[in-house]
Amino acid sequence: MVARLCAGLALLTLASGCGADASPPPAARPAPSNLGLASTVSECLPLKDPAAGVPAYASDGARLPFDVRPGHEPGTAPRCGPGELRVLRLESLSIGGQATYVRRGGCQTPCVVRQPTVHVPAAAFARPVRLLAAAARHGDGAPRPGCRTTVHDAAQLAGRELARMFYKRPTETPAGTAIRPDTGARWSNYGDPGALYRGRGGAPAADYDYLLWNLPRTASGVLHGGGIVRAVIARGAAIELCPAARLTLPAFDADGRLDGQVEFAYAELHPAPGAAIFGWVPLAFTYRGGPRQRLTT
Repeated sequence: MVARLCAGLALLTLASGCGADASPPPAARPAPSNLGLASTVSECLPLKDPAAGVPAYASDGARLPFDVRPGHEPGTAPRCGPGELRVLRLESLSIGGQATYVRRGGCQTPCVVRQPTVHVPAAAFARPVRLLAAAARHGDGAPRPGCRTTVHDAAQLAGRELARMFYKRPTETPAGTAIRPDTGARWSNYGDPGALYRGRGGAPAADYDYLLWNLPRTASGVLHGGGIVRAVIARGAAIELCPAARLTLPAFDADGRLDGQVEFAYAELHPAPGAAIFGWVPLAFTYRGGPRQRLTT
């Protein structure tokens, strides 16, 4: 369990020595890369059987309690056609003994059906993904040695406050004037994305979180090509925190006023024995000056 953060709210800060488990000093251990990715990270891939549901998985091989189907709200660019799913071109992961891709979800506003971001089996597609060269990642997700502090995903602890915390101000949205009720710019999309699919069709809870290639903000504001998911972390899965400076990012209410902050740590995840991947994980948040609420245990 991580230690309490120092008090204070800033637009972008690096958490520093507040206790035995606090982030290391930025000067000694700088934060890893947090650079934007190009729009070419996604492509539309045809399914072998568009009428069949595609199973959804977390990185530990756990089957999530819903299937993925094409034909709903197509999400942001590229807008996929009937019988296609939008998948990330950054890598293929071996999960549960099978090759998988990250199906990139989302919702084009006005939102009709929000699609989940999950791992889907490569065998469901009519052809392989045209993977990008590692250079397209711009250094995001690079390995870090010495990641030994173990925490466990606890997305169910997010509570309702995180859904009231946006990572964009109204002036940073495409409309430039208001946060829409159906906007995707909520920090809960990263702290508790499974809440959107809980109990679908009488299924059990879908509690999970994300390991991210990069974050949706930088010191200067919204990061174009940020907030890209590398892996889906099931509730209770072990995460190894890395010795790198953490990032604390601001949260805003629907009118653009600061209403909290969200803390991210760089971490190591093991989707298969002997395999390790790295990225950002949401660790905790504070809302309107209240107590620090953790997203890990």
